[in-house]
Amino acid sequence: ILKIEDEIVKRIKYDLKGRYTPGMVKRVEIPKGDGEFRPLGIPNIYDRLVQLCFKQVLEPIVENRFYKNSFGFRPERSAEHAIASCNHMINIAKLHFVVDIDIKGFFDNINHKKLIKQLQRFKSIDKKTLSIIKRMLKVETLLQNNEIIQSEKGTPQGGIFSPLLANIVLNELDWWIHKQWSGIKTRREYSTLGNKEAALKGTNLTEVKIVRYADDFKLFCRDRGSAEKMFKLVKIFLRDRLKLEISEKKSKIVNLRKEYSVFLGIKFKAIKNKKRLTARSYISDKAKKSILILIKQQVKELQKRRTALQVSKFNSVILGIQNYYRMATMINIDFRKIGYIVNKSLMNRIGKPSDKKDKKYKLRYKGYNFQVWNVASTTIFTLQAIKFKIPKLFSAKKKVMNVEKQIEIKEIEDPQIRATLRVARNSTCEVTGEYIKGNNNFYVHRMVPKEHGGNDNLENLMLLDSSFKTLLKSENREDYYKDNENYARILKTLSKYK
Repeated sequence: ILKIEDEIVKRIKYDLKGRYTPGMVKRVEIPKGDGEFRPLGIPNIYDRLVQLCFKQVLEPIVENRFYKNSFGFRPERSAEHAIASCNHMINIAKLHFVVDIDIKGFFDNINHKKLIKQLQRFKSIDKKTLSIIKRMLKVETLLQNNEIIQSEKGTPQGGIFSPLLANIVLNELDWWIHKQWSGIKTRREYSTLGNKEAALKGTNLTEVKIVRYADDFKLFCRDRGSAEKMFKLVKIFLRDRLKLEISEKKSKIVNLRKEYSVFLGIKFKAIKNKKRLTARSYISDKAKKSILILIKQQVKELQKRRTALQVSKFNSVILGIQNYYRMATMINIDFRKIGYIVNKSLMNRIGKPSDKKDKKYKLRYKGYNFQVWNVASTTIFTLQAIKFKIPKLFSAKKKVMNVEKQIEIKEIEDPQIRATLRVARNSTCEVTGEYIKGNNNFYVHRMVPKEHGGNDNLENLMLLDSSFKTLLKSENREDYYKDNENYARILKTLSKYK
């Protein structure tokens, strides 16, 4: 296996030095559940590996430029953070008018010229990298009828690299929305953002905030007039600046005091509770149907193959559904309704329920007393045995604390410097000569430390495997290097400095 991995790494390094040409993308259409189909572009396995390499290098460069309320396909962010932000907009900010925007065929209609211009703003991305990305975008696509077309716009929705490119495109929208309200420049400086926004409320400016997950986003406004204004402006911005059109049928303004808005499979509304409006959420109707279809299919599979492995697969599906949808406040009611139908299906296909519960079930569902079914001496998990979990907001402070804890083990460098150095040195450790796998498994070492006049120019930096961080800081490093010829070069560099 190691030999195969080495050959793949050598081929990727060779191709990226020369003229790498991506292979054809296969177009596959999958049902969306509402009678429509979602087109996926599936690259071959080698091209997926190359895309993964590009993602690992580019993600640290662009990540710190992304807006805080963008949660889709980003490290340490999730759908839970997006839903928590929506709850915050309703409960704390008290913004009860939502602009629901649906971009028509977003991934299929991304403008290539606009995307390249956005990438050019990142100075760390060189011309060679941009050239390869252009080739990835212009790749040929094999349709299901065996027709071959040249991609003039869009990115393959099944590609590893596509979500990152999508975030780069819509990041411009995020910051434009931010500048309409929270990020607007004022003559006076305020100690906190809350003080600034309180002062802005006395102006004629439009109060608006965005919560985005990939191409699915919502604009929260104070009143209908503001919502109508932002609806028109965003439509123009998407058309003129990003060359994208919205779906008039699916885009609308929602008054959360009167009707529900759906986001990431959750529908929420502002309900009066003890003289104040708070967010109340359920599983969306579409998601309910999908969940029921999925579980019924699993029950059928369980009827065919009554094995412990099949029960394990069934239970993993139940756990996945529970872990995601438990952020809906009324999850208990929704799952009881679905669970009632599932139990009838289990009764018909598996037989009568049992009183016995295995250790895993007891550990997972302690305190619940639902009827259960056992197959191959394994207890089937119960969908409706779930409680609401308050979704947590993304915490920038928490992220900083985690980084501070890691400083003792791994030096934290500017992400742009790290990414640029990694590209320049072909992700190869300059001491061992071995390819460095993973996005964070390398250590950037200054040959001349800053306290001795060193800088962060590439000439003064070395790319090393992360294991060297501990070795280079140890007091007995001289003993480690003296018997190893491979480390002679770095030993000469380090001998003057502790």
